[in-house]
Amino acid sequence: MPTDSNPAQPSIVEVKDMDFAYGSKTALHGINLEVERKRVTALIGPSGCGKSTLLRCINRMNDRVTGARIAKGEVRVKGKNIHDADVDLTQLRKQVGMVFQKSNPFPKTIYENVAYGLRVHGEKDGEVIHEAVERALTQAALWDELKDRLQAHALGLSGGQQQRLCIARAIATQPDVLLMDEPCSALDPIATLKIEELIHQLARDYTVIIVTHNMQQAVRVSDYTAFLHLGKLIEFGETERMFDRPKEKLTESYLRGTFS
Repeated sequence: MPTDSNPAQPSIVEVKDMDFAYGSKTALHGINLEVERKRVTALIGPSGCGKSTLLRCINRMNDRVTGARIAKGEVRVKGKNIHDADVDLTQLRKQVGMVFQKSNPFPKTIYENVAYGLRVHGEKDGEVIHEAVERALTQAALWDELKDRLQAHALGLSGGQQQRLCIARAIATQPDVLLMDEPCSALDPIATLKIEELIHQLARDYTVIIVTHNMQQAVRVSDYTAFLHLGKLIEFGETERMFDRPKEKLTESYLRGTFS
């Protein structure tokens, strides 16, 4: 598999020779992927190719699916195999936050949505929580819009605001990695633009891995792109190079719209 690398940026997520299965069906085959710190990596490919499955392997969200398992290989975050017996799932998901395709704010106030993760991890100091809420809402480009409405119900926000609130909730605990599973698919173009601008800003502080069906979005937001097909990683490299000069015929066919 052709890979572009930059030794100056050590990997924070490593997927090594991984097969992933749902019961007897193998969904991912021999995946090798290294994700650099504080960069945006896009996962692209046709529906059913394994993008979301791969994303969910990185914080073990697939554990919730009966029969789902890594059949071979491993996933490492900051050098640690996330399936080691001593790995605490709550701590893993503090390190690796996630934003889903459909915004899913809790039926609570705006403030309590953002504070939720901090409280789950045992934070009781009100000043610490307030500072974290303000920081997360600021990073999610929501503070100026909502600072006078923190006790309002989160479900009263617009769709775009709800998704940015979910991002704020995910980064309130300051994870190392932020996973985003098609975060703009349910949003209008203006809200999508705000999320894309936000992703660029978030990459200053976080490593972002995003699943997208929108190839133009991958070009706009990502530093690196991985193209998957039928559960296999066909090509991975710098986004600009891949879209201009793909090395694999299958990648070129998909990017040029001649894929069938």
